[in-house]
Amino acid sequence: MNERHLRKIRNQFILVSTLSFFGVMLLMGGLIYAFSEVAVRNEVRQIMSVIVENDGEIPDSGTSATYEAREFLPTAPTDGTLTEEELNALMEWNLQQLFGRGNLLEQSPDYIRSTSYFAVLFDAEGEAERVTASHIWGLDGARAVRFARMARDRRSRFGSIGCYYYGVFDRADEGEMVIYIDRTGQVSSMNRILFSVLTILGVGTILAFFLMRVLSVRIVRSEVKNAERQRQFITNASHELKTPLAVIRANTEMQEMTAGETEWTSSTMRQVARMSGLVENLVKIARADERGSVELARVDAAHIVAETADSFVPVAEGDGKRLTREIETPLEFVTDESLLRQLLTLLLDNAVKYCDEGGAVSCRARRSGKALELSVSNDFAAGKSVDYSRFFDRFYRADSSHNTDRGGYGIGLSIAEGIVKSLRGEIDVFWKDGVITFRVTLRERRR
Repeated sequence: MNERHLRKIRNQFILVSTLSFFGVMLLMGGLIYAFSEVAVRNEVRQIMSVIVENDGEIPDSGTSATYEAREFLPTAPTDGTLTEEELNALMEWNLQQLFGRGNLLEQSPDYIRSTSYFAVLFDAEGEAERVTASHIWGLDGARAVRFARMARDRRSRFGSIGCYYYGVFDRADEGEMVIYIDRTGQVSSMNRILFSVLTILGVGTILAFFLMRVLSVRIVRSEVKNAERQRQFITNASHELKTPLAVIRANTEMQEMTAGETEWTSSTMRQVARMSGLVENLVKIARADERGSVELARVDAAHIVAETADSFVPVAEGDGKRLTREIETPLEFVTDESLLRQLLTLLLDNAVKYCDEGGAVSCRARRSGKALELSVSNDFAAGKSVDYSRFFDRFYRADSSHNTDRGGYGIGLSIAEGIVKSLRGEIDVFWKDGVITFRVTLRERRR
């Protein structure tokens, strides 16, 4: 895990944490605003229903404005506790204040009678019959009728226009009634809530971003230490294994020189060679994880592919296989030349090694839009039931019997995938009609 990978992990942590905070805050602010909107709408609907029931008017109190003190003073002392009826009334009032539920006229009669509104009553032919505009200031009958007709022409029979809520209702005599209720104060309060939520959301997101940047350093630090321990372990293990392998090889060679080559010494030498190859691959893994920044340059990709493929022709022919190539020319591309050569070497080595006896290997390169597309195929008749999703796992081998005749370690494809990711490309594998194909798509990058 190199510096680039650690930086990528840190950036992902910052992004996910900040977006999570932003999402939670946005949800909470949205719910607060939605509850406020629902409460206002429920309240407006109740007031409109009272106006409709009273044919465009709000009933007056019907009580005297003057009281004798003795009429409302308690006749007996109380202990200050509320009765069950008073508790229920208080609960209903709280629900009304929060969600606009309950009987608003009974709970807040003075509030509903102070409502600023106007109503226009239309007859069955759609002509304005009466205008009630005594509860709103600065509105004449002509403007009230014009606003009412505008509400009737809208698709929704209930909604809002600016700070006014309107409702269109059917009358008992087949006419219609249009009611406008002024809710400037509540709309202004909701707008203040929305502005406050957005302000808190913006400031909080910025603070969370910088906080996550600070915390991410401490979180990634443990990953850096773990990665360093792993690299150190691989390096030390590789070094420690080389010495006993060299001793075993030397002793076995000496035994073959003195007593002749036997089945047992040959087996020992094969296993020594295999262990030496495994040690070398462990070193490759450590070097691949330590891969630094990519060195971009405009290269002749056609020449690189052809040169690398030609180097494997003798290997394939020596194993009784054929290797062909199809390369589009010219094929200039901005990439890292050394990584591209290493990638092709790994894919071709894998294809030649696991190609069927007497089979064919093919290497293709072409431009696809602004991308470079590479594909390496080989005959693989037994590939129908193979789990291709695990092909790029380290030390995974499709041969469940772990036959070592082909000398594979299950490392090359994992390193190839790492190279493709370094070049910001994609690699996939698929099998069709007895042929397995590894396809790589590299997008051209700016230097």
